[in-house]
Amino acid sequence: MTERLDWAYESPVEERFIDQLMGLGFAHVPASELDKERESQREVVLEGCLRAALQRLNPWLDENNLRKVMREITHLEAASLMEANEQFHEKVVNYLSVQQDLGKGKKNQTVKIIDFDDPTSNEFVVTNQFRVNTPTGTIIPDIVVFVNGIPLAVIECKSPTITNPQAQAIKQLLHYQEQAERLFHCNLCVIATCNEQSQYATIGARSQHFGEWKDPYPLKVADVGEFPTRQDVLVAGMFSKANLLDLLRNFVVYEPEGGRTIKKLARYQQFRATNKATDRILSAKTPRERGGVVWATQGSGKSITMVYLSVKLRRI
Repeated sequence: MTERLDWAYESPVEERFIDQLMGLGFAHVPASELDKERESQREVVLEGCLRAALQRLNPWLDENNLRKVMREITHLEAASLMEANEQFHEKVVNYLSVQQDLGKGKKNQTVKIIDFDDPTSNEFVVTNQFRVNTPTGTIIPDIVVFVNGIPLAVIECKSPTITNPQAQAIKQLLHYQEQAERLFHCNLCVIATCNEQSQYATIGARSQHFGEWKDPYPLKVADVGEFPTRQDVLVAGMFSKANLLDLLRNFVVYEPEGGRTIKKLARYQQFRATNKATDRILSAKTPRERGGVVWATQGSGKSITMVYLSVKLRRI
């Protein structure tokens, strides 16, 4: 894929968001170019890009197993959007297994879909005005972020000059999820932004569950730029390549609540506390140095922060 800088934008907010992602190393590719990577506008995974990534990360993979893994990602068999999303998360984070003979007999071999240990081994792409055809019409999200051809984030941008821009963006994101479920099978997060305000959530979340990302850890707010907007901070904190993959791998939980499953993605303070605690534990020279205190208020999610910390330490 080639990076293209002279593409038309629907709004200054959309342009600013994409420019920020490009500054983080994402390639901006026009939606018309990405159409070459999929069989039709009904497809949401960039199959050409995914195939190339699987071959790059798993050069031993034979053609038969390559097709099998591709289908595992592009055709998730599930009764609901949330079930499909949880299935994808399990496959990409805990890896898939295929039987193949690498010279010592046919054995189960682990297949990487995304390389979490080396973010630079993956392909990060952002596009705008990505058309998805559905049985009831066509949706055109403002921005879609792909990693190895997999759509991980959908962003809706609104002008800060209109009435209730955040409410309108969230309403649009919910509409997209109803109209084009498959676009969200692999989704990590959705973003509603008007630059001065910028909020994220997971699939199925209503407006009251959207939240801000106020800390670009491990950066400081001052590192983001002079007088950064809330969008600037969110992009710096959530979409650096390392942070994005860390969020996907270590900071997602699915919990049953009231007879249904809720997907939870870490808040910025949980992400920061977990990573600081992990660094303290790994860098300590004595057992005493491993300890520390995390300041937290009631209802700030202390218990789930411990879950995130346990998950990350177990992987390490």
